[in-house]
Amino acid sequence: MKPRVAFFDFASCEGCQLQIANLEEEILDLIEIVDVVSFREVMKEHSDDYDIAIVEGSIIRPMDEQRLKKIRRKAKILIA
Repeated sequence: MKPRVAFFDFASCEGCQLQIANLEEEILDLIEIVDVVSFREVMKEHSDDYDIAIVEGSIIRPMDEQRLKKIRRKAKILIA
């Protein structure tokens, strides 16, 4: 079973996520080894069931901190 990956954005310009979406052919290599289950920039449907969470942006509001803690509880691995 491939690891499930979710991308999350907080306060940022979202340029990093856009660059990942623009990888074109390289993204095909990525989806061979992981299942992307949540990526707001490129997907309409999202899942709260993930193994790896990739977080972009700054945590600037108390609600951001709570959201990040929830993401961390669900993820086996958090990349920020």
